[in-house]
Amino acid sequence: MNISKISIKSLLGMAIKAEIDANRIYTKLANRVKNPLLKEKFEILAFEERKHREILKNLFKAMYKSEKLSLPKKIDEALLPAVRIKPSSSFAEILSQAMASEEAAQNFYARLAKRVRAEKKRILEYLSKVEKSHYQILRSEYVLALEFEDYAEQDIDKVIT
Repeated sequence: MNISKISIKSLLGMAIKAEIDANRIYTKLANRVKNPLLKEKFEILAFEERKHREILKNLFKAMYKSEKLSLPKKIDEALLPAVRIKPSSSFAEILSQAMASEEAAQNFYARLAKRVRAEKKRILEYLSKVEKSHYQILRSEYVLALEFEDYAEQDIDKVIT
């Protein structure tokens, strides 16, 4: 999707909404898994997404001073896909969705960075790089989930013994 025709103000609102949604998903996953190492990774991802929301809110305030931030109820899935957890979703499927979401966020921030001034550009480039690191974390967990079927449901010592 081409973001060049969407206002930066709207794009920041979408980004903040996406970070809120990502925080909610990672918190839900952290509470759902039994593997303590995996739980901790999801807690870290949730924490980072919460911090991204704060960074973006501060960026919005810096750019639009007294204007009110408006968050969309829904975000175009072609732009920033959400993770949908269904009762039938396998853990690997959830991770695959999360990877796609992080990759889209990485690209979104990189494209948005090209539309702002230099001092704001670094913030968005930073967020793009962090989203890439989230993708890499999820990718490594995805590979493990494919190899060890009960990876998320077991304490780590029970998975490998």
